[in-house]
Amino acid sequence: MDGGRKKVIGAAAAAVVAAVVVGVVAVSYMPMQGGAPIDGSTVTTSASPGGTATMGKEVVTVGVMLPATGDLASHGQDNRIATELALVDFNAYLDEKGADWEMDLVVEDTQTDPVVALEKIQSLNSKGVSLILGTETSAELRNIKSYADTNNMMLISPSSTSPKLAMADNIFRLVPDDTKQSRALAALMSDMGIRVAVPVYRADVWGDGLFEATKASFEEAGGVVDDGIRYSPEITVFSTEADLLDNAVRGYTEGGEYSAGEVAVLMIGFSEVVHFMNSASSYDSLKGVRWLGSDASANDDAITDDPISSQFARETGFLTTQFSASDNPTYDRVADHLVETIGSLPSNYAYSSYDSLWVLGLTIEEAGSADVDSVKGMLAEVAAGYEGAIGRVVLNEAGDLSISDYELWHVDDTGTWGQYGRYLSSTGEIIAY
Repeated sequence: MDGGRKKVIGAAAAAVVAAVVVGVVAVSYMPMQGGAPIDGSTVTTSASPGGTATMGKEVVTVGVMLPATGDLASHGQDNRIATELALVDFNAYLDEKGADWEMDLVVEDTQTDPVVALEKIQSLNSKGVSLILGTETSAELRNIKSYADTNNMMLISPSSTSPKLAMADNIFRLVPDDTKQSRALAALMSDMGIRVAVPVYRADVWGDGLFEATKASFEEAGGVVDDGIRYSPEITVFSTEADLLDNAVRGYTEGGEYSAGEVAVLMIGFSEVVHFMNSASSYDSLKGVRWLGSDASANDDAITDDPISSQFARETGFLTTQFSASDNPTYDRVADHLVETIGSLPSNYAYSSYDSLWVLGLTIEEAGSADVDSVKGMLAEVAAGYEGAIGRVVLNEAGDLSISDYELWHVDDTGTWGQYGRYLSSTGEIIAY
């Protein structure tokens, strides 16, 4: 596909989204109650009355594997709602063009569990569904990778970031891998005058990957990285881990070489961060140093909804990183819909989820087929001509988003999430707002 064709695809998609925003394209759509996914549910949404498939049109069914329950249920809900919105908009785009096909979704709840994720992809395969949006986590993705490859199934993940999965295969990721986030975290700590990082991280492919990448980046910048606390994802009570962390932090702050202002805890976890903060709040030493978090904690309402973790996040100046979305009408479309539906801004993975369906749909359109090999062979080229809620979608050789700035989010004095600043990947600078 030549450059002119790429520009046409991007412009056409943007034009239809803009039309939907201003109400030119009339779409009948009712989100499921509370945005909560229903395991195995089918979502068919078009511009036809009642939201049913248009008479005589071919329907291409896409699987969606996201957590409705488990450690990342809140992110799963955001991504589900954004994906359903993308389905509305993309089917409106096809209807506007007079296309003879449309898309629908079959949604499966992975429960943020790698074992369950394998069961769900097997279920989708048995239904003849081979194009899938998901999974949410890298641990889930790693556990189903072999099955997807063996059965020629293709996945687009809106949120898996582990560097250990950065390879050319049947998996695409509309997010940058964590070698990029590690540089943002290292730059942030250096900018804050942090000399020692004490990590607390999940013992899985994501936690290990981000820990290793951040350790390398911060040590390259001259910082010291403690061995930290590596915990099992199965743990729900963190009293022992908090005590170990207290000992590790005091080993630096009471040794005379480092002040409390030069030591930070780096928390790499999912929603269990709430429970860890609850346990850590009993220790003066842990409340006396800065805490930083990763993309999984950014804009997580579980932290601000809990009074103890919310207060702890404010006391410790809890700062998180997440890859940047884009300031454009498509971003506004998704943001406004999510705010109206859930009452707050989502994590940026919701925008990636929206764009994932569009990129997949446009690739099917360009290929003239939903065959996995045809779609896989053209997806990166089609993506390069698309500009959506996360901006330009340029994929690297591993099929991951090639580059991104990072937004910095914190829990402000009101106990809500607010944007603190931005990391510029082109220069390595931290810009505070």
